[in-house]
Amino acid sequence: MSWLAVELYKHGMVKIGSFKLTSGLESPYYIDLRQLYSYPELRNRVVEELIKRFEVITRCDVVVGIATSGLVLATLIAVRLNKPLSYVRIERKEHGTRSLVEGNVSEKAVVIVDDVATTGGSLEHAAIALKSSRAIPLAAVTVVDREQGARQRLKSIGIELHSLITSREIFESLHSAKLITTEEYEKIMNYINGIRTESNRE
Repeated sequence: MSWLAVELYKHGMVKIGSFKLTSGLESPYYIDLRQLYSYPELRNRVVEELIKRFEVITRCDVVVGIATSGLVLATLIAVRLNKPLSYVRIERKEHGTRSLVEGNVSEKAVVIVDDVATTGGSLEHAAIALKSSRAIPLAAVTVVDREQGARQRLKSIGIELHSLITSREIFESLHSAKLITTEEYEKIMNYINGIRTESNRE
């Protein structure tokens, strides 16, 4: 997946600096896959790679996106496979049906799709909401796993996380391609190693 790391970096979706994540954590890098959909060729290649690598996607009854960033990716996959689409809201709407899950998922096997997995909070939220709607979550699928606890968190509720690439693999590839300096690489790897150690302790 070194090609993916290089393409994401060259298109400005992997940024190096100091960033505060949605989870509240501070990070020396940021992965912004919302930009992916501006590049049709790369977008389509990512969708095809997800479908090819993870056959659980082809086995599911419904593709489920997490609003908002995961919804676009889930839509592309659902359209490509001609499968039903559903999505999980971040918060329950306060009008109408007051639902968290939109779409028919009752007694359906579903795959949860998001762009990036960090701590796994959004994926866990979606899985719980789907189970409450009588869906059967088969797995969660993301493009990137930041290796900050999502895999372990989902495993604790019986769901496997599949990702095309991890943060470690991204920066190993970028360093090998001489797109980032050794100093940047070592700083980021120290951060990733520290987060992984902390996650394993938990």
